[in-house]
Amino acid sequence: MSTSLRSLFLCSLLLAASSQAQEQGQYRSKILLDPLGEMGKGSEMSVAELEAQIDSIEQPYARSSAGRFLARHYVQQGDYDSAVAYYRQALAARGLADVANREMLRELAQVYLLKEDYQQAARTLQRALDIDLVPEATDFLLLAQAQYRLGNYVAVVAALDGIAAHDLKLDTGQLRQALALYYRAGAFEQSAAILRQLLQLEPDHAEHWHHLAAVYLQQNKQRLALDTLTLAQEKRIPFTAEQLLLLVDLQAATGNPYGAATTLQQAMADDGVPATSMHQRKLFELWLQARERKRAITALRSAARSSGDTELYLYLAQLQAEDRQWQQVEETVLSACAAPLADRYVSRANLLLGLSQLKRDRLEAARRLFINATLVGGANAQAAQWLQFMEAAPATEEELRRVVGPCYDSPGKKVSLAALSTTAATPAPVDGEEVAPASTAPVAEVALKTVEALRFYTSTQEETLEQLLPRVRSLAVGMNVSLVKAGGTANGPLSVLSLPEENALRLAMPVRGAPHARGRYDLYNAPAFKCAWIRIPQAEQQPLQVVSGLRERVIAAGYELTGEYRLLFLNDGEPGVEVQLGVR
Repeated sequence: MSTSLRSLFLCSLLLAASSQAQEQGQYRSKILLDPLGEMGKGSEMSVAELEAQIDSIEQPYARSSAGRFLARHYVQQGDYDSAVAYYRQALAARGLADVANREMLRELAQVYLLKEDYQQAARTLQRALDIDLVPEATDFLLLAQAQYRLGNYVAVVAALDGIAAHDLKLDTGQLRQALALYYRAGAFEQSAAILRQLLQLEPDHAEHWHHLAAVYLQQNKQRLALDTLTLAQEKRIPFTAEQLLLLVDLQAATGNPYGAATTLQQAMADDGVPATSMHQRKLFELWLQARERKRAITALRSAARSSGDTELYLYLAQLQAEDRQWQQVEETVLSACAAPLADRYVSRANLLLGLSQLKRDRLEAARRLFINATLVGGANAQAAQWLQFMEAAPATEEELRRVVGPCYDSPGKKVSLAALSTTAATPAPVDGEEVAPASTAPVAEVALKTVEALRFYTSTQEETLEQLLPRVRSLAVGMNVSLVKAGGTANGPLSVLSLPEENALRLAMPVRGAPHARGRYDLYNAPAFKCAWIRIPQAEQQPLQVVSGLRERVIAAGYELTGEYRLLFLNDGEPGVEVQLGVR
């Protein structure tokens, strides 16, 4: 037990002595001057003399008084075993009134706390409460503390509930003690009630506001948590960056992406939240959800430039392509291709760059770029459609050997965009407003890639894939809020994992940072994942059917399955579902 607790107890002994001067003054003077009724007037016994003669005291009052005096003496000396013995002897003599006995039981309970004998402390405090006198709040607080040390959380809550049951008032310090114990015992409803009382006493105390929001979130009361943080912000209560991001997530989760984006943008402008590429990306996603396209593109451009993230550049190019800004598409894709591309981006980058060339009548360069896109998994089917649509000459054997152009994974094999343009004859230019036909050219049966090792924040779902799919988006909201509270941020699209060693599915979100597992959520460190994969437009097909069809194609192509598959719910300007099937 800490020195501070011992000091607190010694102070309480002095306070107890002064607060009961009339009652204690009578019998304490007898302890010091005439405990046996036999010493001369004005004489004073030493502790040693009192100990030597206490067993011969027959009068209950004097025996109890002497025992209590010796117990307090040994508390001051730090000899808690002797103190306990004399307290018990004083109580057994039954020489004092109920008021004095209750006070003595409280003192004994605190000695047990100092000895870390929490079981005896709890029993002693319960004896004090069983005395037919009006209890004090301190009795319930000490009992709750002892039960908490024993791990009896139900008993902790029962002890603290006794305070309200007896209509006892707590001061600010006691309210904080009750709050800590209620919260640790998982009594969030009572914790919220205590915090509301504290806010009445200390309305400008920032921690109370943020703790109240956290308690509401523990009860899954997102709207109340949002209202609490919104009111705190209106009162100019200080927020940390993490707390501001929680406010943003709550606004988004409760159907207000515009408000979330506005809050985040203002927080970054005020330096309340660092304007990192991750937060810029979050801002882009929020503006996109709010259908504020121009603001979304501005945020995405900032995120791409500050991070150099290839994926963000390609998101930006996709949005620019949808707006038919072909010059900007070319510039953005070339920025993404300034460094060697990871395999997973090669096809998509060549497709977007090819579109920018096609729409600007650079047909030979467009043809070569579309051919590039068909050689690597990703956008190969779309690239084949554009080749067929523009009635391009079939690819030669040399052209099918490797990717040639500015967007490739090896700096030594790059070719500039200008080098792809020749004067070779091609069909007439395509009108920029036309859309490629739905037919496809033959493509490889199976596209393969290796997904880098990822850390996932997951929850196990005891239901089939068909049952889970309609609920995925709604479950993601709670997962994202929990992830932020756990100290992490999302680092990729929401996924469903089916692992061969597990019978149940996992809802999973790739994460950055170092979040900790909380509640029903766990952390899963996934190794690098070699897979066959295909991307389908959202709701075009049942993913389970796609998994089955892809499995058949993988087996027919001679690959061995691992039994693992993943579904990625994408939202990158072209929403869809990516199916990944593990192969060896």
